[in-house]
Amino acid sequence: MPNHVTNKVQAPSHVIRAMLNAEGEVDFETAAPFPGPCGKDWGGYACDAEEAAEIICGVPADDHPLLAALQLGNRKRFDIKKLSEESFDQFVGMVRNWRACGYLHPMDFNRKVWGTKWNACRPTANPDAGACEFETAWSCPMGVLVKVSERFPEDAITVTYADDDIGSNCGTFTLKAGAVVESDIAPRWGDMDEAAREKWKAFACQVKWREPETEDEEI
Repeated sequence: MPNHVTNKVQAPSHVIRAMLNAEGEVDFETAAPFPGPCGKDWGGYACDAEEAAEIICGVPADDHPLLAALQLGNRKRFDIKKLSEESFDQFVGMVRNWRACGYLHPMDFNRKVWGTKWNACRPTANPDAGACEFETAWSCPMGVLVKVSERFPEDAITVTYADDDIGSNCGTFTLKAGAVVESDIAPRWGDMDEAAREKWKAFACQVKWREPETEDEEI
């Protein structure tokens, strides 16, 4: 199970509305849609199709030496003739995507641009009040918010977020024209003194609507 990050966004009403789908829910597909022509209707991604696309498109191997060695070894032994028809069709679609936008498929785009693999969870929105709230896996979706900010360069977007790991991975920042213009972000837990840890624990509890005493008991 991933850690869930609570994200609270404040912005003019038209900016909040730009993040919502037809049902009025926060939807990253609306806020920062995948720009490639293929893959939105794929139920999943075939590993052999992705491997073939990585070879043809010259996608670099992983930064980790052991993973890179494994990937490069697999690529040397790869035989495109062994792809099923379904995998081959996905392979062609991934190459089309790469040529169009530099991403093999929507999940590739999500990880690199959204900053999280999955869409917003448990979203609520009140556009008239200029606010929305949602949860994401592991991290604040900075890339989504930057994309929205770039669409509305004159408007400030203020984001407050906090991780389930209370006191870590939390803070607040303001975007304008796609750039961070103000921020107050918690340092790494190991770099904080006791006073800083208490400050950020209290901050995260407030964002998460938790009582600090309850959080202390859980620890």
